[in-house]
Amino acid sequence: LEPARAGFCLLQTCLFISPRRRRQSASLVEMGSDAKATKVLLVDLDGTLYRSQQLFEDVRVNINDYVTNVLGVPREDADELSGRLYREYGLTILGLMSEKFDVDCDHWHKEVHGNLDYEKLLPKNPALKDLLDSLAMPKYIFTNADRVHANVCLEHIGIKECFEDIISFDCIVDWAKGQGGDVSKKVFCKPERESFEFALKRAGGAEAATTMFLDDSAANIKGAKAVGLQTVFVGNSEPCEGADHAIENFLHLKDAAPYLWT
Repeated sequence: LEPARAGFCLLQTCLFISPRRRRQSASLVEMGSDAKATKVLLVDLDGTLYRSQQLFEDVRVNINDYVTNVLGVPREDADELSGRLYREYGLTILGLMSEKFDVDCDHWHKEVHGNLDYEKLLPKNPALKDLLDSLAMPKYIFTNADRVHANVCLEHIGIKECFEDIISFDCIVDWAKGQGGDVSKKVFCKPERESFEFALKRAGGAEAATTMFLDDSAANIKGAKAVGLQTVFVGNSEPCEGADHAIENFLHLKDAAPYLWT
């Protein structure tokens, strides 16, 4: 989990609400009129399938504690460093690895996510499960977070069985280790082109043109469109660059892209 420092501060602490009370005209924007065949869905996790401002804030605190307590960065500099690395590299841990900090990925994820109160912050979401179950095509989680965090989130929300697999940052790290040499020079994450190409291969060799990507990050949507994916910008009714659709809430997907059910 890596909170986007500007955007996530505006998110309310909640899971997605029932579509019965949505705002109809402002809740979605359809950017294209041609319905394309969609055979696979790549779905971001944090901020896309759920929103919890408290969880995002707890992660930010844990990251800064790690930077101070484990890496020895003065506490007054920790927030500035982690923020800069996130902005420059797309992921704080990737920035730490790239700038030669001594980071063990498993230890990082344990320290950053291990004490989060998932039980309190992520209740079940039956409406979201019903929507996901109604989509016939295979669905994959594609996240810059680690697999353990993703699994725990999906289990608490009650949607783990809706997905074929989890494509996570530690999958990319494991791949990079298998290539030999300096791992820090081989890893990547969203929104880099290599990450989308990696995800398509992990999703059974899916084709970009027939794969839909859903994410709450404008940078990730732009990156996905550059690779040729269909795109849905989640969490905002205003489209960002590269978005085919923009929806405030994942539960509005059927209104934005009804062709997914035909």
